[in-house]
Amino acid sequence: MSNTATASFTLDSWDEDEWQESPDGMKFSRASVTKTFSGELEGTSRAQFLFAYGQGGAGYVGHERLDVAVNGNKGTFVLQHQAVGLISDEGGAEWHIVPGTGTDDLAGIQGTATMRKLPEGGHTFTLTYEILDEIA
Repeated sequence: MSNTATASFTLDSWDEDEWQESPDGMKFSRASVTKTFSGELEGTSRAQFLFAYGQGGAGYVGHERLDVAVNGNKGTFVLQHQAVGLISDEGGAEWHIVPGTGTDDLAGIQGTATMRKLPEGGHTFTLTYEILDEIA
């Protein structure tokens, strides 16, 4: 049975460095990001992302390691990020928990996370997950 945990988060740091720009307006960069979560999921995270920016669009990939308590279960796990869209998008994204990355009370965790941008500039984060006793 799936469980959910909802939280808000703040971006504590966003250090983005451009590593290539082409004459046609394409730009590539990498970012180191830290966040703090509060709600049913509480704790912090560190992430590394790679971005590609085009004319009006962008895409990114990356991994984020969360050190959190989820509904009272403490541990760590890794989210894999991948998204593409228009730079003007107000939507959000869905990410996946990397299998086998859960530790401590979160060992065996699997599932997805969604992020939605709020009109006033904040973010909501929802984790839909199961914690399995054994990983096949």
